[in-house]
Parts: sequence; structure tokens; C-alpha cells
Amino acid sequence: MNPELLRRLPALRQAAQAGSLGLYLHVPFCVDRCTYCSFATTRDRSLQPATTTRLTAEVDAWGEALARPAVDTLYLGGGTPSLLSATELEGLTRAARRAFDLTPLVEATLEANPGTVDLAWLQRARHLGWDRISLGVQALDDGLLARLGRIHGAAQALESLRLAEQAGFRRRSADLMVGIPGQTLSRVLADARTLADTGIDHLSVYLLDLDKACPLRAEIDAGRLALPSEDEVADVFEALQVELPRLGLAPYEISNYARPGGASVHNTRYWERRPYLGLGPSAASQLGACRWTETSVIPAWAEGRGELDLQELDAAEALAEIPLLGLRLHRGVDWAALRTQAEVLNLRPLAEAWESRLRALATEGLTVWEGDQVHLSPRGMLLSNGILGMFV
Repeated sequence: MNPELLRRLPALRQAAQAGSLGLYLHVPFCVDRCTYCSFATTRDRSLQPATTTRLTAEVDAWGEALARPAVDTLYLGGGTPSLLSATELEGLTRAARRAFDLTPLVEATLEANPGTVDLAWLQRARHLGWDRISLGVQALDDGLLARLGRIHGAAQALESLRLAEQAGFRRRSADLMVGIPGQTLSRVLADARTLADTGIDHLSVYLLDLDKACPLRAEIDAGRLALPSEDEVADVFEALQVELPRLGLAPYEISNYARPGGASVHNTRYWERRPYLGLGPSAASQLGACRWTETSVIPAWAEGRGELDLQELDAAEALAEIPLLGLRLHRGVDWAALRTQAEVLNLRPLAEAWESRLRALATEGLTVWEGDQVHLSPRGMLLSNGILGMFV
């Protein structure tokens, strides 16, 4: 364990024992690297045995260090976790059950990419207790998928959703990406309808993010491709805000829609600032006032090397995260509770300044106040980056 974390271990253990945790495990391997990807992933599968072995060992070590705390959400992300062999998946799953108290577990999600799963693997995952699957569909247009560097086609994506249902996954989520060069509004709406027709209970709608260096960014910078305009992207999001509820998928967060009971419990904990432990290269954790991110250098992480990024939030930073994250949720923020917390922390003027600005935004139709509960309007959701910037 990192010396700085070891020094803080009593406080971390106390925070972990105060309530149930979310446990995130990062599997960084992919068949190929998507043209838009800047995540901590690799195509070098020769690193997979060592990385998986260390990840399993880290699960055991942290379970012991934190005195086997309760975990109510488990999430296996990537990368492409569906590249794990059935044996590797079983080893990680058994380690989690051995090292943590999973009695209160309400959700166990694993990510998978179409084209990397078959029925036998999915049935094995379901048998091991994974009850929710998130498939990286992104689009149902083969040309757009090729542009993104995805290894699957539209037919494979739909077949993977069908196989997951056949394997017993009643909770299935799909990713839909917007803002792809060459993508039209009609195409997005058609894809959304087709995905809803498969019976999925959750849809994540992501804007193509090219802030960091990646092959697709280079193509755009060279003028060989053009991103849709901001107005075109806004039109897509506005259309989805209307169409997805008609399809039975109601919004519960800026980018996420679900049928009743289908919201991601694990991801919601991030927006509610509840504690979580992340293990694996680039994985993030938050326990008490302490937050850290593991090194993203995969070989170094697998060998137990590499520096982690450790941050201790002060009172004002911690308070600011309540509206910064909470306003992403459609139910918004209980401002009376925030005022009370600000009073305890001697930060009343800061909370009052935020409230004044949020009430002013209500006159512009960007926020909605219902008593002391405040949330963003549909238009406010579209302009959320600018609004939430006041808390950074």
C-alpha cells in the first residue's frame, strides 16, 4: 500500500466501516483502441495475466486493510472486462466475496463490448452473481462504428444484447454516442428506438469527447472530418429528451435514462458523493475526505510501481461537490440540507452566493425551485457545463 494511504489507514478504515461501499474494478484490456479513446487501456494482452493477478491480490489486500467492509454495489469496468477468461472472472468474483461483506449487495454490473461475448461466457458471469450488464453499443450504423474504431457492427451489437438476455441478465444497459462526425439526428433517433425495442432498462447517452489526444482528434484537426456544430448536438439532446420518455426510458441524470427501477445504483453513488473504492490502473477512490487515483501506466501498476494522485478536500471543496454533482441528477439538490451543512462548516456566505445565482438562473428558465429542492430545467441540462462551473 502507498505510504501516504498507509498513514491514513485508520481514518480510511473508519470511513469504510461507516456505511456500505461501492467497489469498482478496472480491467484495462481491449482488442483494439477506439479512435476517440484516451482512457487507461491497452491492446497488449501479454500484460493481462500479471494485471489480473495483481488486481485479485489488491482486492484481498484492501478487504483486509479496511476490515472487510460492507459493499452494496460492485462494478467491473474497462477497457473490456469481457476479455477476461471465465477463470479470471471467477477468480476476481470470488476474491470480492472473500475480502468484502457482500451481504447488502444490490447491484453487480459488468461492462462488455459487442463482439467479445458469447452465450457460454455470459451464462458463467450470470452464474457468478453478476446481475447487470452494460454494453458499449455506441451506434447502430456500421459506417459510424468503423469511424469510431469499434470492432463490432450493428448486427453484433443487437445480437449481444439478445445473448445477454438469454443468459439471464434482466438488467441490460446500452451506450449511445452522439456528436459523431457524419451522424444525423434521424440516425440517432432510429438507433434509440431500436435499442429501446430490445427491452433494455437503461440507456447512457454520451457526447463524443475529444478533449485529449486521440486518432479521431487528429483527423478533425487535419480537416479530414468535421464535428457537428453545437446547435446540431443540442438539437439531438433536445430530441432525445422528448423521445426517450416516450419509449419508456425516463431521465434521471444528465446523460442517463432508465425504466422504473433501472437506474444505475453504482453510478448514482458518485453523484451522491457516497464512498467508493476503485482498484486497477487509473481507478479512483473516495473514502471520507480522502480521494486518490491509481497510476494510469498499466505495466507500472501491474508491477506495484507508479505514483498515485492523492487529494484531501477542504471543507469548501467538499461542500461545492454537493451541487456540482447533485445537480446532474434530475431530482436535484436539497438546498435546505446544504444550508445546514454550510452553517456547520462556517461556510454560510458561500452557500448564499450559490443560492442567489441559482435563483437568478430560474428567471432565465435554467433552474427550477420547488420549495428548497432545486434542479436544472431541460434547457439547463443542455447548458449544464456553464452552470456547474460556478462550483469548480
